[in-house]
Amino acid sequence: MTDHLSTDFLIDYAHGELTPDQDALAHDHLATCVPCREDYDAEVSLGEILRSAAVTDERELPAFLKAAVWGQIRAAAPSPFARLAAFFRPAFAVPVGALVIALAFFASPLGHRDAHPTVAASYYLQSHAIQSAQSPLSEHTNAISDAFDSGYPATGALGGGR
Repeated sequence: MTDHLSTDFLIDYAHGELTPDQDALAHDHLATCVPCREDYDAEVSLGEILRSAAVTDERELPAFLKAAVWGQIRAAAPSPFARLAAFFRPAFAVPVGALVIALAFFASPLGHRDAHPTVAASYYLQSHAIQSAQSPLSEHTNAISDAFDSGYPATGALGGGR
């Protein structure tokens, strides 16, 4: 190195970006060289001033400029892609999807299948008549079986028509 340290070298030293050998050399040199020590102190104080100014000096935009920016944003027409994206947002797409699924379910034959097949009442009457006819203790055996065979309503034990 030359007699004094360069500004870039001092900045790298201040930020800890030197190799261990270069760091030790700069430390020894700053301990003995007053002009390099003054340059180093100036660089460190400048960095501290810039950091403090960046943190504390937050400025807001003037109200008229904010209003102009928001006016331009509101006046801009949405693109076709933005309109399509708005269609698929969850607030709109979820209810529409649920409606489509419900319509598909109730419109299809799968939605109308009965869980249990229906049995006509005449089946139970015929079954009862057959069981009654086979019972030797039945009094109305002939009346019920005759009614089902002939197709006319039975009277007597059943008390009315089909």
